[in-house]
Order: sequence, then structure tokens, then C-alpha cells
Amino acid sequence: MMDEDNKKQLPRIRTFETDIETRKKEGISPSDVVARTGSLNNGNINIPNLRKIIIVTVLILAVSGTTFGLFKYFSKEEPQPKVTPTEQVGKPYIKADLEKAINFSASNPGSLILAIKKELETQRKSESLLFLELPQTINEFSRFTGIKIPETLLQNSQPSFNIFASYYTGSSSVVFLIKTMNFEKTYSSMLSWEKDIWQSFSQFLNAMDIANINRFSFGDEIIKNHDSRILKNQEGKGILAYAIFNKQFVIIATSREGLSLVLQRLIASPPK
Repeated sequence: MMDEDNKKQLPRIRTFETDIETRKKEGISPSDVVARTGSLNNGNINIPNLRKIIIVTVLILAVSGTTFGLFKYFSKEEPQPKVTPTEQVGKPYIKADLEKAINFSASNPGSLILAIKKELETQRKSESLLFLELPQTINEFSRFTGIKIPETLLQNSQPSFNIFASYYTGSSSVVFLIKTMNFEKTYSSMLSWEKDIWQSFSQFLNAMDIANINRFSFGDEIIKNHDSRILKNQEGKGILAYAIFNKQFVIIATSREGLSLVLQRLIASPPK
């Protein structure tokens, strides 16, 4: 079998030289051979096919680059929103004559109200202001004590707020100072709150006034050259009052005098 296989003629391998020899016999020059066949060296590279490969490769690279660019564009992270720093919680906006930390039980909301009322009952110099230091935001205070503050007001206020006890001859009042971030929404919220704001501050109001509260109504009044709203009892005494200073600070007080004293301090030294 081996001899018979050896006798068989092996096929001749086509090369550049065999193409030239063949074309010579046909009367075609070597240069025409290259031009017509596009073959170089051993016939492994075909010029027209090479051009097609290059064009396809360029197109693939272009499409890949465009796809990658679009992917990077749409998958890039959104820039983080700029956070506006807020005032430190528990620090006064205005200068007070005295400062005192409020001691209360974190598990007993009533203890905080009692602590504030205790300071209001303490005898101090007339027209003096006591800052009650409280490490709570306005939202935390509202939830903890059950003092209902309108959601619109909470949403448009800085977390930090102040509580003061103001003193004058024969009486005292509690004053809340809240920094607003939107005057229009805050003013609208305060007007809507007028119908039941007394309920939120009832624990700091006189029992006789609460009994007849339905007979009272808010009225406009100018205090320290500022438009104010006053809820008066039957004798004309202001039992609740509020104003907005410089379109930035909401002052809520359980007396006309308390509102006047805090407005005076704000005018003398406006917070930054």
C-alpha cells in the first residue's frame, strides 16, 4: 500500500512563482499577474479582502467608541446636591441676659413642659430674657411634646430654633424663635394656624383665657414698628402674639410684652 501511495502524484502547491509560470505560458506579464490576482508572496494576503477587513474594523471601532461614550454619559453619577449648612442646634440667635440648659427626662415629654413652666414661675428681673438651651430640632420638639406645629412651617424652617422665657413686672411668658427659609409659605401657614394655635400653647396659657378662647380673635397691631398679630382676651390683654422679623424669623409669644422684648433684641443685633 505504501508503494502504491508513493506512486500517486502529489498535488502541486500553488505559489506566486507557479502563477507567473502559468501566466507566462498564456502571454501575461508578472506585473499583470499581481494586478489581476492581488496575491503577494505566497498568496495568503488578498488586497481587496484586506481593504474590506480594514473598513469593517474601522466601522466596528467607531461604533464601539460611540457606544462606550454613550454608556459613560448615561451611567455617570448625578452630582450630589449642594447642602446648605444650618445653624448649630441649641444655640441662641440673639443675646439673652441668662442662659440655662433644660433638664428633663427623655422618656417623659411632660417633664420638658414642666421644666419650661418652672422657669416661667421663677422670679427674675423685669424685661430680662432667659435662653433655655434645648438639644432638639424643631421637628423633634414638636413630636416629643405633642405641640402641633403646621407641617408647612416645619418644612420651611431651619432645624434649629430657640425657646426663651421673658420676664416683666408681675408676669412672664414663653417665646419661640424660628428661622424660616420661605417667607411667603411661612406667613400663609401662620395665618391658617391662627384658628387653633392656642391649642398648641394651651399649657402655657391662663386657664380662664382657655375657657373663653372661642370669644377671642386675632387682630393686627404694630409692635416695635413691625406688623404683628395679637390674640387678645376680654380685657384686651394679648395672650398669644406673633410676628415675622426681616422675613426670616418667626416669633411666637404668649404675651405682647414677650414678643416686644424679643423684637427689640432682634432689631438691636440682627442675626446673620
